[in-house]
Amino acid sequence: MTSVTPHIGFPFSPKLQSLSNQFLEAAADSHAKSGEYFYKVILQLTDEVIDYLLVQTAEIAQVNSVGQKVINMCASTSNKASAMLSAKIYKKASTSDMQKVATLWQNMIKNTQPDRSGDWYLAQPIDSSLAKDLDDILSEKGDQAHFSPTDIESIMRRYERLIETIIDGFFLRPAESVKLGAVTRKLLHLGIDGVKQASNAVIHKVVKKLEPQQLGTYVDFTSQFYLRAALN
Repeated sequence: MTSVTPHIGFPFSPKLQSLSNQFLEAAADSHAKSGEYFYKVILQLTDEVIDYLLVQTAEIAQVNSVGQKVINMCASTSNKASAMLSAKIYKKASTSDMQKVATLWQNMIKNTQPDRSGDWYLAQPIDSSLAKDLDDILSEKGDQAHFSPTDIESIMRRYERLIETIIDGFFLRPAESVKLGAVTRKLLHLGIDGVKQASNAVIHKVVKKLEPQQLGTYVDFTSQFYLRAALN
């Protein structure tokens, strides 16, 4: 089915695609280790998202030592939270729960062409208000290489919302498909909140302080994750 709903997504790398296929096949067969396979999927996704949103941001910004420390802190927080929580949530999850995760995950795998001959993405739809926030950023920047927004705080709030949507959609939603004990669920939300706080620190301590040329490059870079073409 073709969708024209705005999405947020990332290129579906060959390694992530291979791990995802392994998990989906295991879940379809009610394999006892399907949770372990998805654990590997989440760790790979974490590595790729950190690369897109943190490592490459540092390269764009040519950050100083203070900015690099902030980015390193966020990357470390995200990696540790993902590894610890994913192990607790998925490794011993029931096959029925992992089948629910598989259904959710399969629905995130999209192609840019109706015959599936285009580019593959891992993508999720976003609501119209976030789409408008992103459209407004791109409209204000226009075609100019540099970007000096009239209200930098508003721009940063929109990027905060973008990052939080990515974290919730790709990491929290799958976990919510699994039956969790009260302690594990509390740890999950604490871990997710910690990652969001660290990511917001990067936005306000690094991205917010970029020079107009660097900020323009950052906006162009992040716009590739905002998918407005039809996905299938």
